[in-house]
Amino acid sequence: MQERVKRQTRWTTTALVLGASLSVAALCVGTAASASTSAKAPTRARTHAKVPKSKIKIALIPGGPNVYFAPWAAAAKAESKALGVTVSYVVPPTPTFDPSVEISTVDSLVAKGYNAFAIFPDGEASIIPLYTRLKARGIPVIDLAGCTSDPTPALLCFATNVEASAKYETQVLTKAMGGKGKIAFLTGLLTDANTALREAGVTQGVAASHGKVKLVQVVSNIDSPSAAPPAVESLLASKGSQLTGMLSTDYYPSVAAASVLAKNAQFRHILFIGQDNDPTVMKALEKGYIYGTMWQNSYGQGVVAAQWLYKMLANGCSVKSNAPFTKVGKTSHFINSGYFFVGKKDAAKYAKGMENIPATTKQVLGETSKFLACP
Repeated sequence: MQERVKRQTRWTTTALVLGASLSVAALCVGTAASASTSAKAPTRARTHAKVPKSKIKIALIPGGPNVYFAPWAAAAKAESKALGVTVSYVVPPTPTFDPSVEISTVDSLVAKGYNAFAIFPDGEASIIPLYTRLKARGIPVIDLAGCTSDPTPALLCFATNVEASAKYETQVLTKAMGGKGKIAFLTGLLTDANTALREAGVTQGVAASHGKVKLVQVVSNIDSPSAAPPAVESLLASKGSQLTGMLSTDYYPSVAAASVLAKNAQFRHILFIGQDNDPTVMKALEKGYIYGTMWQNSYGQGVVAAQWLYKMLANGCSVKSNAPFTKVGKTSHFINSGYFFVGKKDAAKYAKGMENIPATTKQVLGETSKFLACP
């Protein structure tokens, strides 16, 4: 998450807690277009009975308050208007991405008649009992921005290939450093399966230098507004003079590092690549205080999820068992939503927009018939 708890107060939606009909499960989570793989995913869905448009209610559920997911709200609004059905963005009130809070949020929406879900899973496995209950009721669910582990009732996972992105980010940093040096890595919550994938990508990127780049510090579990600033300040106080480069694969560590580097010229010898498009990051990039940031396709994730779930309900479509999925991490039904690097020369172009890769979104939607079988 598949790797990334951002500007939380602005987008948090109070979740209603259900008791009644659905039991609550236990705990814990998982450049460009996706490549096909010879491994075929198991059949993910039976053909759905068509649902009248007036009864279609789709929900996009992030893992908790996190600015990365904010474009899903705009996507939900746009697709609700375009499709003529209810598409809602509902944020579980859990900055720590607690699976039980996310589950109760979904349960409450089911009680309100929601009948299709795209969910960032808080836990690779802990949310699977919820998915199983949804499937038993004929409610389609897909993983969005992060993946559950196979076997899973999730019909597919549409997300950034965070392992490949982290590897690429490390390689870009390595080249910027002249192929050698000491680096530090800032990463996210241990409950997010994307964290392990990102760490694997950075490890691969470092290994490609054949010992010329040394990873001297990994600072994890800091993708929150309270944890990131002191962690970054402590790292730079203790190792700042030794570091040649630093990278972050998550939102809040990126904001914290960009802020510190903007205020402290003595650390600007450290080439830093961050993640996402917070104004603090983009301003530091425009001024040359940091080297770059990695861009993702948050808005496109929401668009594809809403449109495909709509087709499942309105048209009775199902996911093809032989769709050209990629195997990534612990899932064999992955579709890459895209990523790319933004450097100083392109900073102004991307500074004010949502994280969005329209070309990738258009390509994936253009390949709908490869992934969905419709009557």
